[in-house]
Amino acid sequence: MGVGGFRALLLHALALAAPEVPWVRAIKVKEDGALELSEGLSIPSDPDILREGKVALLAQLLGLLVAFIGENLTLQLVRDAWPKARRDHLELDNGNQNEKNE
Repeated sequence: MGVGGFRALLLHALALAAPEVPWVRAIKVKEDGALELSEGLSIPSDPDILREGKVALLAQLLGLLVAFIGENLTLQLVRDAWPKARRDHLELDNGNQNEKNE
């Protein structure tokens, strides 16, 4: 997939997260795939609002990975990157298990 593919995936995840968490529009994806703030913009200082944006972005990114490479490969990538994660938190087909009911 390379850096270009990852960057495209991340840009798409940001676009999908923006309606839910508008402040993520202040984030740019650099050529190397790193995230940075757009010039002149700021992010919220409230930790809960920041966490909400991070969760929304990660959820969209994982959802795109599942769509493109499948659940098993996505779970393997998550396990490789986060080996101490509890297995029951990594079950993507039970997505609403850990979500709040509104």
